[in-house]
Amino acid sequence: MTRHTDDVPATGPHRSLDADLDLALRLAAAADAIGMRSFTGAAIDHETKADGSPVSDADREIERSLRAMVASDRPDDGFLGEEVGASGSKERRWIVDGIDGTVLFVAGLTGWATNIALEVDGDVVLGVMTSAALGRRWWARRGRGAWQSRTAAPRATATRLRVSDRVALAGSRSTMIPPLDALTGTRRAAAELLVAAGRYVPPHEHGGLFVADGRADVCWQADGGPWDFAALAVIVEEAGGRFSNLDGRWDVHGRGPVVFSNGAIHAQVLDILAGAA
Repeated sequence: MTRHTDDVPATGPHRSLDADLDLALRLAAAADAIGMRSFTGAAIDHETKADGSPVSDADREIERSLRAMVASDRPDDGFLGEEVGASGSKERRWIVDGIDGTVLFVAGLTGWATNIALEVDGDVVLGVMTSAALGRRWWARRGRGAWQSRTAAPRATATRLRVSDRVALAGSRSTMIPPLDALTGTRRAAAELLVAAGRYVPPHEHGGLFVADGRADVCWQADGGPWDFAALAVIVEEAGGRFSNLDGRWDVHGRGPVVFSNGAIHAQVLDILAGAA
């Protein structure tokens, strides 16, 4: 797959990624402000969607507000949100999850985030994840590495993310979304085989970020969509890792399961998880 870098033309579908990152960080700041207006550390009113997952007014407000910002700054760009759906161009479009981890948000717990990614010609060229309640932000651009920082001063406090250097599955640290005790059937069986190769790291934020900063060697995410996978995929890859579905294909538009790993043990992980879809 072709990867785009910061020396691409400043107009058209391959606009400068420096300018795009500036916009992405402004979108993240706006999302943080909206989320924290509703988040009090107590339970929040919400609805239950057809798939059984919760959705709050803040989920929708963040996506609507970010879509309006994109329309103002990048009128030729499209937008894809979990709650507001798709609009505009697919050639260049922003992929957003207003609140990733709504189940935590509505329960008054930290660990939720907003995911923002930019897709150009089918490739995700930058990603930002921002967690206002934790005061932390993560971002990456193709060819420029992956970074973490405080939300208050993202550039000034940035430190580089790097995956682990483990090369063997034996002794590896595995995490998964949903947590191990919530899995059933063939997925639970495969997950237990993966954990048996090393040890289990219970996730309390977004499991793939554990891979990006080296706390885990692999994260298996059972379900999701592009708003869940896109930003995290580029962050993990720019930290030196790998993202794929269980067939080994790079595909953020599938529904999962997907694997985030340090790259070195990726093939071994796919062998264990074969048939766990």
